[in-house]
Amino acid sequence: MALTDQRTERHQPWLERFCHLALAFAACVLLAGGETTSNQAGMAFQTWPLSNGSLNPAGWLSNLHMFLEHSHRLLAGTTTILTLIAAIWVQATEARRWVRRLGWILMATIFIQALLGGARVLFDQTNLHLDSNVVAQSFAVCHALVAEATVCLWVTLTVALSRGWMVRGVGARLVAPGVRRWGHVACAAIFLQIFIGAVMRHGGYALVIPTFPWSTLDGALLPTAWSWPVTVNFAHRVGAGVVTVAILALAASVFRDESARRQLGSWMTMILLVLATQIGLGAEVIWSNKNPNVATAHLLTGAFLLASTWLLTFVSYRSKWWPPDAAENRVLPASPTLLPSASR
Repeated sequence: MALTDQRTERHQPWLERFCHLALAFAACVLLAGGETTSNQAGMAFQTWPLSNGSLNPAGWLSNLHMFLEHSHRLLAGTTTILTLIAAIWVQATEARRWVRRLGWILMATIFIQALLGGARVLFDQTNLHLDSNVVAQSFAVCHALVAEATVCLWVTLTVALSRGWMVRGVGARLVAPGVRRWGHVACAAIFLQIFIGAVMRHGGYALVIPTFPWSTLDGALLPTAWSWPVTVNFAHRVGAGVVTVAILALAASVFRDESARRQLGSWMTMILLVLATQIGLGAEVIWSNKNPNVATAHLLTGAFLLASTWLLTFVSYRSKWWPPDAAENRVLPASPTLLPSASR
């Protein structure tokens, strides 16, 4: 039987549930990675991919640094396996070509993420006996950014396979183009902010400006002395303002358009609440003298803000691709078959 005979445009509930499971594991990888970095446990093992040459290194359950790093590796390995299964499953059963491509892109991204994590360990100054750790820090920053992209890809795939997208979303009213435009601007601003935050986080610059919201104890807006760490830290603060403006502009575009407000208004409200939480956590990182758990919560909330904003932007295209007039003639097949629309 040909592979295309097994492909369908029908909703596949078990595939959707599997993707939800894999997305949860991806979030756990982000949590474990955040705790590893927050507690400076990234070099608990100087070998990769095995930890001290083993999948069950001695003492890892009793040593905090070893536990954090090895848990991160185990979760990452599990997520890689789940991603491979999902990619093959999608390829075998999904009729929509763009969804099948998305599955392979996600698989490639996961492998790149793993290699970057390994490079962060293998190129550390303790292994290469270097005076500077800029090489390993660069890999660590890239590792952090690809992790964010991976979560967004998982969100995209999971939503594309959901019943809400494939059935209930058919015939959704077209939203204003400004919503999609501001959605892209907001996502770009958040991603750039995460990049600056990753440079600051892996460089250890979080407390070089030890006061908030001002830059000095006497209430000055700008730092009195500048250096690379201070510049990165201050850029992250400025970036928070840019992100806030971009998300407020996105919210205005959503609430001004009736169709967007009805379809996306509740989700936009949640994004605004997440933004407020993220700003509060950023302040608490300073006020708590960078408590590791607060720093990790700040990282996770930033990832959730990016994924949520991207999800809203992605869903705003749903009505553009399947407008109401075309949806009236669109019937989901009762049995698996390859439709002409599968090439979309």
